[in-house]
Amino acid sequence: MSQLKIKQIEGLQTKLDSLDSQLASGSLKSSYQQAAHGFAAGNVIALFNGSWVLADSKTADKLGRLVVEEATDASNFIAVQIGNIEVSTWNLTPGTFYVVDESDSGSIAAFVNPSEPSYAYSNPIIQAISATKAQVLPWRPSLGPTQVAQGSEYTQADLAPLESNGDESATGITLDYTPFADSTVQVYINGVAVTETYGEKTGDVYFSNNGGITSKSVADLEAGDQMFWNSNYAGYEIGGGDLFDIVYEKNSLD
Repeated sequence: MSQLKIKQIEGLQTKLDSLDSQLASGSLKSSYQQAAHGFAAGNVIALFNGSWVLADSKTADKLGRLVVEEATDASNFIAVQIGNIEVSTWNLTPGTFYVVDESDSGSIAAFVNPSEPSYAYSNPIIQAISATKAQVLPWRPSLGPTQVAQGSEYTQADLAPLESNGDESATGITLDYTPFADSTVQVYINGVAVTETYGEKTGDVYFSNNGGITSKSVADLEAGDQMFWNSNYAGYEIGGGDLFDIVYEKNSLD
């Protein structure tokens, strides 16, 4: 009967023993050599242009892949790819997930919710087991939250005007924000609504950005436009003791 012989591969047993030791410790880690790496235990690092660099969640090219466990010397370090890690300088909150921050320093920040912290990329890297122990997690990074613009009611209240003198009188009152999505503006004087006109000057008030010469259309209203008073259309002059309120929708992101 023939005998099956398995050729011994040089160094294979050493590699297997090393892998077995790593698995027994609960982590998969490797030793790396890079001159003047400058890393410290707890740094999150990324492979960028062929070299290991401190991770940063502002850019997709520097998202974290490994966590440094030990800097053995200026040119060598050990980093964990997945599993358990302990860093004595950490002060983690057990159970909390941590993501790479945007400081370009390989640092981490506690994950609170999908909107906090708000980074360009959400790059989960560890979950804390204790204050100094964590598990490195091989989660795929994702784009951070994108805020959606929407209308938000805004009131400019108790605005004292300049004294008027006939039509096209400057009030000295301007819009704080550009109205959202070409929305109109509601104006009140002493709590009573007045008539606004847009693109023409045939109402009680209108808005202008050229000293009242022309009236702004609804679509062209923007922050800084001044309100003008037409005394003849309104039927009375305004001045001391009068107060205006202006109500409109502004962009929720402003």
